[in-house]
Amino acid sequence: MSYRRILVRRWSRRDRLAVVMVALTVAFLTGSTLLILAASAQPVGLAEQFSSSGTATVIDADDAPDDALTLPIATATTADGTSVTVVGVPATTAESWNVPPPPDDGFVRGAGSTETVRLEGESGTVEGAVDGLEGRTLFPPDWYVTSPETAAELGTTEALLLTGNEAPAPSTGVPLRSVLGFFLAGQSQLLAVMGAVVSGGAVLVAVTVYSVTRMSVRDRLATIRTARATGATPRDVLGTFALRAAVLTVIGITLGYALGVILPNAALSAAVFFGFSTALDLGVTTQALSVLGPTYLGLALIGALAGVVAARSAVRDPPAQLSTTIEGPRRAGLTLLDWQTLVPTTATLSVFMSVLFVVSTLTLTAAPVATAGGSTISEPGTPHPIASRLPAEYADALEADGIDASAEIVGFAVVDGQPFLTRGADYEAFSSVTDAELERGRVHQAPDEAVIGASLARTLDVEVGETITLGGSIEDGVTRVTVVGVYTAPGAYEDQLLLSLPAAQHLAGLNADEVNVIRTAESLEGAATGPAVTVLDVSAPDQAVANDSMTVDVTLRNHAATERAHTVTATLGDERTEKRVTLGSSEQRTVQLSLPTGDPGEKTLQVNGASDHPVTIVHPETPRLRGVPAEAPPGSEPLVEVRTAAGEPLANATVTVGEETVQTDRDGRVRLPVGSTGTREVRVETEQGTATDTVAVTADAERNLVATMTVSPASPTALTTPTVRTAVYNPWDEPLERTARIQGPGTTAEQQLSLNPGERTVLETDLTRQPPGTYDIRVEMDGTTTAETSYEVSGDERAAAALASGGYTNSGSSLGQAIEAAVGNITLLLGALSGLAAVMTVGGLSASMARAVHARRRTIGIHRAVGASPRGILQLVARDAFVIGVLGTVGAFILSLLVLHLLDLLGLMTVYGIRIRTLPTPEVALVALVTGVGLTLCSAAVAVSSLLRGPPAGLLTGQNRAPAGGETHEN
Repeated sequence: MSYRRILVRRWSRRDRLAVVMVALTVAFLTGSTLLILAASAQPVGLAEQFSSSGTATVIDADDAPDDALTLPIATATTADGTSVTVVGVPATTAESWNVPPPPDDGFVRGAGSTETVRLEGESGTVEGAVDGLEGRTLFPPDWYVTSPETAAELGTTEALLLTGNEAPAPSTGVPLRSVLGFFLAGQSQLLAVMGAVVSGGAVLVAVTVYSVTRMSVRDRLATIRTARATGATPRDVLGTFALRAAVLTVIGITLGYALGVILPNAALSAAVFFGFSTALDLGVTTQALSVLGPTYLGLALIGALAGVVAARSAVRDPPAQLSTTIEGPRRAGLTLLDWQTLVPTTATLSVFMSVLFVVSTLTLTAAPVATAGGSTISEPGTPHPIASRLPAEYADALEADGIDASAEIVGFAVVDGQPFLTRGADYEAFSSVTDAELERGRVHQAPDEAVIGASLARTLDVEVGETITLGGSIEDGVTRVTVVGVYTAPGAYEDQLLLSLPAAQHLAGLNADEVNVIRTAESLEGAATGPAVTVLDVSAPDQAVANDSMTVDVTLRNHAATERAHTVTATLGDERTEKRVTLGSSEQRTVQLSLPTGDPGEKTLQVNGASDHPVTIVHPETPRLRGVPAEAPPGSEPLVEVRTAAGEPLANATVTVGEETVQTDRDGRVRLPVGSTGTREVRVETEQGTATDTVAVTADAERNLVATMTVSPASPTALTTPTVRTAVYNPWDEPLERTARIQGPGTTAEQQLSLNPGERTVLETDLTRQPPGTYDIRVEMDGTTTAETSYEVSGDERAAAALASGGYTNSGSSLGQAIEAAVGNITLLLGALSGLAAVMTVGGLSASMARAVHARRRTIGIHRAVGASPRGILQLVARDAFVIGVLGTVGAFILSLLVLHLLDLLGLMTVYGIRIRTLPTPEVALVALVTGVGLTLCSAAVAVSSLLRGPPAGLLTGQNRAPAGGETHEN
């Protein structure tokens, strides 16, 4: 058998271990590539739903191309000194841009009514009428729209270039809808920083192959000496070891590819099993192969080169000088190991620490919609706060109770390819919940002003006084803001652009009184730190019948991210009932309880020990009048009903109308003889109570339908959608047709009615949620108000706190799902990368330690021969490994910090516009140092354990127990 065949094909147990170690490193590279590519591909599927209709770019007016849509921009000043933006729109502008057409004379804008304004520009002054615009347009409502000629009179130095998707977008433009560009650019940043870190795995492949090849060279010195003596050239020997190392590496790559595909998918399956939000697809795509193929080829070449470098010591000297028994001299300070082990140990640990530091900092700051501390109040039932719409006045209700609250709008922006978050808020309110401090400049006061975080200002290279053009967030739009101040704030809050609420509302497509969320500095009852399930609302009647049951509607919300069971308990006096309810993640549901009423009297309803609601319990036979009209013509006899509180007809009841009395029939009905003009009291009295009403008898009274209105719940909170129930009755002796128009806050409903004599119908109308206050509702019949009522919306802390959500859902197919999936994907991505990096590090350290221990096996044999126990040898190796581990860990710590600093200098330590800190937290640094030493000790123990199982003679003679395959290990 030739020496080439011996050197290439005969493998020891250590060689097989080396294959496993290479495979672990390749599995890390493979799994990382699949995870990163899957994460980067996630937002691409949103292109059709959230793609922008084009881009907007502000250019010099002289550079405006003739074949593109350019709108001249002028800056003018009103009579009170307010600076405004004026844009000239050609009359031929395409309607697809949602740009308002210019007026024949004067201006139009989206705010205000018709008025006359005098604007003074750089080149002249223009006076004209300003007409208000209905609906949302591409421009913010505070911009003045006019003709290009009028804008030119004011003086234009800039122009707004609008470019559709069919034309190449300028590199300096902003998308008219930024959400998709935000995610794509942010994922590209994530790819860049993680790609730079995981590329260190190539170093570990070189370390592993070099260490194993060095051991193989020591094992095969006799064979090499014989081959050299019989004519083999140094090039032949180096080529043989290069081939051996390449074969070892290729086999490791093959196994590592399989592990790299299996392990991340297993992690993904486990994440889904435990309820983790993710939408990653970890299949091996053509794109993945295009990345992995060159990577594998490069690793194979690196392995072959490592084999050449490791074998150089066997070809430098003449064959006669190749010793098979002499070990290197013992290094100062170490008993068994070699100081040369420090280099591969440091290199291996530096890769692990770099991954650990980047993963930890990304986990803390990279999630683009994360919030920290306090409570985040959002609209119940929405999949994510970005989809939430709340009245901004909710913050006022909390402020009135002494709770610092900030009404905010979260937005996405991309400027010159750089993604970042915007936040619409009042600066004082924002600073009260985030501890922000103004560093320089002033706070924003006008809609076209903004305050920027100090970290984002460095990222964008923006100074106070500069103007930034922004595209819409989730709706097409454009605006310009001038930076008037710079603030500092904890964490990622310093990486945001703080806009005025009007500007943010325009970019997010919200109404003037709406925000996404309300944040508080302190945790409210009902938030994540409070009960998982809270009572949002209780609806119950003000009166109920004794010795019967009443229905209580209780609205519950589960704030937890997992399914929760909750027991609802309701009490009324001495009566009690309860119901067990199971709610899914972030589910909101209204449940009904049937509660016994007991004896008559004034009682208090309580649900879960709170929500006090007074209820009057009346005798079942208490009389009630129904259908008494407010007005009646003289001589008419409207038909009314007398019923008990239990709803049963009250037969043979005496009804008094003025001075006349009549008796009800068996159905409880009776016609009222109202007589001549005047006001008549209608009274029915029984042993159980009295019911009264009045009717005005006038000559001009019309026969109209009688209506009564009730609101459910009677006292809604700011988070409740109330319902108005309108009962309509025809008391006259002829059919009536009327148009019923029900008007309430934010609601108008109409319905055609046709009722026969004595016929009754009920209309139900849903009202909109309103901020705290008192609201009126009325019903009109053909323009005549026939009934009206009012209700009060409470705005105390309990009502607002009930909106506080402890987590976000990912249900539905809205933007909220995309955001939550992206954040979840990032968290899963970083967690999986950490696990793969840990496995890879164990493999690299084991390889370097195995080489060091193998080089000193003769010395270990001598210690064993003179009486040292395996435990004693293990202690000696552990002591040396501890010294190497401490020095290597410290060196790796410093080296990894330098790597992070280099990435920061290259601009790679920014993800979603958030600058990632280059220094780990003290807790992470401590974990890294302890883990580094611990991994070194474990790897040394694994490496020496194989030498302690056999007899000492095998170590002294160089003949170890033959492994499977029959080959022996030479010295």
